[in-house]
This record gives sequence, C-alpha cells and structure tokens, in this order.
Amino acid sequence: MFELSSKTQVNRKFKLTELYKVMGADKTVKADAANVLSVTLTNVLNNDTLNFSAKGEVKEIYLFEIVLDTKTVPSLFISSLDKATNFHTVFILRCGSESMLYGAFKEYGEKGMKVGKYCSTDWTAEKLIAFPLEVNSLDGIYAAIIEELIPITARQGESTKDFVARYGEVVKLKKEIEKLQRLVDTEKQPKRRFELNDELKQKKKELENLG
Repeated sequence: MFELSSKTQVNRKFKLTELYKVMGADKTVKADAANVLSVTLTNVLNNDTLNFSAKGEVKEIYLFEIVLDTKTVPSLFISSLDKATNFHTVFILRCGSESMLYGAFKEYGEKGMKVGKYCSTDWTAEKLIAFPLEVNSLDGIYAAIIEELIPITARQGESTKDFVARYGEVVKLKKEIEKLQRLVDTEKQPKRRFELNDELKQKKKELENLG
C-alpha cells in the first residue's frame, strides 16, 4: 500500500499462537481474532533502512499486514498486539481484493508507549500511497501515515499530536450536534426550541472553525 524501499522489507509471518503468548491474550482477544487468516510484519522503517539522520521522537515504525476472511475489524486483537509492540505502528488490513489502513496515534509517555483512539480508512481496492517528497525523517513519515488515517486536513505547522487532538474535538462536537439536533426536532416549547437552536448554531460554528 505504501511505496517503500526494499531495504525496509521484513515479511515475517507470525503464528497466531506465537502472538497470543507475546500479547498475553485472553479468551476474549482470541475469539476476536476468529476471522484473522494471517499476520505478517511486512516492513520496519527506521533511520538505517531509510537513510535518514537520527532525529526526532519516532525511532521505528512497524507495518503489519493482517489478512481477514471477513471485513469485520478484529479491534481487540489489534489493540492487544499494538500494546505489545513498543514502537509506532500501522496496520494494513486485507480482505479479498480490498484493503484498509487502521491504526492509532502512539507517543512515548512516562510509563511507556501511549496508544490513542483508533481510526481507519474505508475499504478500497488497493492503491499505492507515496510519502511527500520533502519528508526526510521518521517523524515526518509517521505524520503522513496519521494524516492518511484521519479524515480532516492537517494545518500548516500543526504537530501530529495537536492534529490528532483537534480531530478528537471534531468527533466530540459532531456527536453533540447530532444530540442537539434531535432535541430541536422534538422540542414543543417555542422558547426552549429557540434556545436549543442558538446552542446548535454555536456548536456548528465551533465545528467549522475546527474543521
């Protein structure tokens, strides 16, 4: 899915039983992986394999390919695998001739790697994604991956962490707007309906500013 140097290729296929041990998987996680046909570490991106100078916070990026026999995303299984991988990650899910990107923003914290909320692209026929030509760091590549996963546009000079946080606010506001719209549609009292409409307009304006 990504246009990557052959130097980054690993193509190590794992047995699920092997991963379960590493993950400390319980019955729930194993059941969630019922539609997983295979898991392969396809690429490892680091400064050596990409001929980058050592700088930035991202040290390595692991690209996993997970082949499924249905389009149901094994979110518990992936989350458990992700937590057991102490590096930045992205997952390429495949089902038949279609694929999708799946992943969460990860950052180093005081107690190790912190994993954010998961996002994904839609299922589509596979297409190659080229990283921007000006990208010359692992931080830049990771930012490009996250931008593929999130359906809003990053602002000029915006950090990946701030970009992800802004999207979180967008998601939160959209839920609030949907709730308010339902209240407006069902409210019978004119005065209360007017108040709710004012609040709804304000939320929509906030969303427009965030978008």
